[in-house]
Formats: sequence, structure tokens, C-alpha cells
Amino acid sequence: MPVNRERLLEDFLELVRIPSPSLREGRVAKAIIAKLKEAGADDVEVDKANEAIGGEHGNIIARFDGSLNVPPVLLNAHIDTVTPCEGVVPVIEGDCIRSDGTTILGADNKAGVCVLLEALRVMKEDSIEHGPVEVVFTVAEEIGLLGAKHLDYGRLSAKCGFVFDGGAPVSKVIMAAPTQKNIKAKVHGMAAHAGVSPEKGINAIVLSSRAIAKMRLGRIDDETTANIGIIRGGRATNIVPDLVEIEGEARSHNERKLDEQIEHMVSLIKAEAEAGGGKAEVEIELKYKRFFIGEDELPSLVAKKAIEALGEKPIWKKGGGGSDANIFNEHGIKTLIVSSGEQNPHMLSEFVCLSDMQRATMLAIELVRSFGELSLSKAS
Repeated sequence: MPVNRERLLEDFLELVRIPSPSLREGRVAKAIIAKLKEAGADDVEVDKANEAIGGEHGNIIARFDGSLNVPPVLLNAHIDTVTPCEGVVPVIEGDCIRSDGTTILGADNKAGVCVLLEALRVMKEDSIEHGPVEVVFTVAEEIGLLGAKHLDYGRLSAKCGFVFDGGAPVSKVIMAAPTQKNIKAKVHGMAAHAGVSPEKGINAIVLSSRAIAKMRLGRIDDETTANIGIIRGGRATNIVPDLVEIEGEARSHNERKLDEQIEHMVSLIKAEAEAGGGKAEVEIELKYKRFFIGEDELPSLVAKKAIEALGEKPIWKKGGGGSDANIFNEHGIKTLIVSSGEQNPHMLSEFVCLSDMQRATMLAIELVRSFGELSLSKAS
């Protein structure tokens, strides 16, 4: 199973040079579709997720029929990146690639895209026996998993999947991720002239600050985190601010703990606003639901077999963030997150090592092969 290192690098350098911020993935999608067809896809189609989310392009769905009569397996990566992603200048330093420091690199998640493209090519070139593969390249993952949320699931048959959006090493498997809920609050005070009659005003910034200062934030315990990330308010220094908008979140692997944390944050915002003579309006939004895949479930058995075929032992981890895997699991596709080699995602110091991408490519091949073998043995 020779992985073509030069081809893998060439693909990666080409794709990271194409800017693809969320909702503007049209150019990179066109390049990826051409590569899927060149890799021998039996069918490539695009859904209409973009119409629901206001984007340039829908999710890409490709099918590779395979030679084994087993159920299909799902492989996924997302094609959008965070910003700044215009004018990426990839710099090769030995085995690793990074940007010139003025932009992100885009390894999150174009490393995953290139890993899957190369794996599909190698399986065709080496005539590796495998069952059907459904490849989904999603859009708008970075702004709330929107592509996966609006994916046309009627076009998929797979019930087991792997999201290539994890960091090194290749043996690391994310088997769980938390539920996330977001809070949006409007804290109302009363405007007044800050120099002439400040006593007539109610300072919404002060009310909000009192609430935030009392909140449990950061890492609450080994299952739960919380954060206030955005505060907007005030019009001028000579006006007592009458409105502040607060946006925050909480995540937990435990639903009870999550609800308790959300209630804690909401109650403080409302109580401090009312205690100071103001009022608060608070909205809660469910972003995605938790998932947990046990070590004895099929995706984990497949991952264990594949990683051991590479001469390593799986490292089982609980994740702290959300990914398309959360949404796939909600739709009944039991899905794990595996490595594509990316490191320092969402940072100007983001990088990926080509050797890690090669290992991730071999992992993708072994996952498909192991899924086919386990499916056959289960059927017999």
C-alpha cells in the first residue's frame, strides 16, 4: 500500500492555497470534485445544504462501490476553514508544512480531505478489496456544523463512520464529545447623561459585569466547561449604557451537569439585572448533542483493528469540542473522530507533518479494509 508522498503534498499545497472560509467554499469544492472523479468515484453529487445556510456550495457526496458485499462505511472531512485564510503561503520546513505566519494554514481540515483522496486512490491502484464507501465532504463546519446539520441524509446508507478531523498521533481516537448549549442575553438598563444626571441611569455594563464576576467559568470539572465569549454594549462615554448583549456557552458530557451550569449562568444574569433595577432577556440554543461510542461497539472495533494493523495501540480520548461526528451520531450513523495529522488548529502557528498525513492515509485504508472484514465475519 504505497502512499504517494509527493502526490499527497501536491494536493495539500494546492488546496490550502484556495481560500475557503465558511459559506465560500465554491472554488475548493470544484477542485475536490475533480479529484474525486480522478480517484475513480462511481458517483459524485452535491446536495442543497447551501440553500438553507446561505452558502456558495452544498455538501459533496461521493460513492465508491467496492468489491465486497457488505454495508457501506462513511468517511468525512470538512472543506471550510477559519479565517484569516486569504493568500495562504505554505512554508515547507523539513517534514512539516506551516503558513508564513500571516494566515492560518488550513490543515484543519484540508489535511483530512487530502488524506481521504489519497487513500481512495491507493485502494484503487492497489486493487484493495473493500466494501462500499460513502465519502462526505461537508461545508460550513467551522460556524456551527451547518453543513452536517443540513446534509441530505436520505442520500446515505452508512451506519458506521469516521471523521478525519483529529490531531496527531494517528493512534488517537475521539470516542466521545459533549453537548453544547449557547446563551444569548440582553441586559437592559436605563440611559442617562453620564456627566449631568448619572443617578438617573442604570448602567447595563455594571449589571452584566456583576453577573459575570459571580459565574463559574472555564473548566468546571472533568466533564464540563463554560465561557462568556462576547460582550457588546455602550454608545459613548457620556451616556450611561442602557443595553448590553452577552454571548456565552457551556459544554458537558453529562446532561444534568450541563443543565445545572446553564441555569447557574442564566439565573445570575437575570438576578443581577433585576437587583440593579434593570431586566434581562435570555435565549438558550442547543448547538449539538453529545455522543459516546463504547470500545465494544463496531466503530471502535474497526478502529482498534486498523490501528493495530499499523503496529500501534489505540489511545481512546473524550473530546472537548464539537464536530460533524456529533451530527452524524444524532442521525444514527455511529461515528468516531480519527486523526488527519493537523496540529494547532485555528492558530497562525497551525502546522501539519507530511509523515502524519501519510500515517493517517494508511489508517483510512485500514479502516475501510477492517470494516469490510469485520462486516463479513459478522455476517457469517
